[in-house]
Amino acid sequence: MTRRGTTNRNDRGSAQDRRARKLWLLQAFGDGTTAPCAAEVHHKDCPGALTLDTLTVDRIIPGCDRGRYTRDNIRPAWGPCNSVHGSRLRASQPMTNRK
Repeated sequence: MTRRGTTNRNDRGSAQDRRARKLWLLQAFGDGTTAPCAAEVHHKDCPGALTLDTLTVDRIIPGCDRGRYTRDNIRPAWGPCNSVHGSRLRASQPMTNRK
């Protein structure tokens, strides 16, 4: 099995860290309750407006390129939009660069 090398379980922080990060994204990108999906590629069913429950954290510079969960490198995304972006990134990588 080929690993992508982006699981970053330790980099994401605790549950409290992840919740605080989502709340910050709602404030920084939206009105505090909702924020628009800022993914580069959108899933066909993207709801557009995200809430604390539907928001996922998308890194602008991905983990496979050593992107970290810092405020200048994150944006709100809907889970399936985030997955579409990750799938396209993986498909664009040469097989020799994959972990």
